[in-house]
Amino acid sequence: MKSLEKMKIKYGFKTDKGLVRPNNEDCFVIDDEINLIVVADGAGGQATGEVASRISVEVIREQLKQKLSSKGKKENLSILLESSIKFANQIVYEASKKYPQNQGMATTCVAVLIDEDKFVFCNIGDSRLYLFRDNKLQLLTTDHSLVMEQLKKGLITEEQAEKSEYKNILTRALGVSENVEIDKNELNHKDGDFLLLCTDGLTRMVNDTTICEVLRKKNEPQEICDNLVDLANKNGGRDNITVVIAKIQKETQENWLDRFWRSIKR
Repeated sequence: MKSLEKMKIKYGFKTDKGLVRPNNEDCFVIDDEINLIVVADGAGGQATGEVASRISVEVIREQLKQKLSSKGKKENLSILLESSIKFANQIVYEASKKYPQNQGMATTCVAVLIDEDKFVFCNIGDSRLYLFRDNKLQLLTTDHSLVMEQLKKGLITEEQAEKSEYKNILTRALGVSENVEIDKNELNHKDGDFLLLCTDGLTRMVNDTTICEVLRKKNEPQEICDNLVDLANKNGGRDNITVVIAKIQKETQENWLDRFWRSIKR
């Protein structure tokens, strides 16, 4: 008989306005009731980016809570997550059109929903999701940016992409148009996996090699987040920085019962 596994998630998070921007237009949410993480990086200027990112993370959370409570887990989780993000897009788009002060606001979005045996994820823009497993760092999302389009077409090299002045020009974002294309995917998770969600304020200042080194040296999610944000600021802090980490821990039912019996025998 296959042993049952009990999943536990440990979170860490940190957001910082950086050293150049006057305010923080990043926003994130962690909902441990449904195991949801959403990170958004607003754009638009005059604080409208902050409005777009805040609307998006809250709408996505509320939509998912409603959908999961009414439909349970019989529905495809990746479709539920995608549809929640698309609904948030409509809200941001309508708010941009309705209120003159919000005109032109938009936001990136990367979101993860963790289930008992897998995690589903969606993204739009250049906020990223990484998986750290077996001491290796893997980027799971694709940036929707002008530089990435040039790189995919072979017009520039990876080195040129890293130094490009156009890294912050997005080809897709929430709130820009009434209809939006969202990337979605899912993977099974393993014991000891780290999921790292971040805005480009981290990845523009700290390369993947350094991010991987920090994850290899540190084991506590909060310590990792603090360290990465500090590094981004030490390297210039040219943008808002947000990092959220979920560490997935599993133990079999037998191991859990063993620990329980040992604890009551003391």
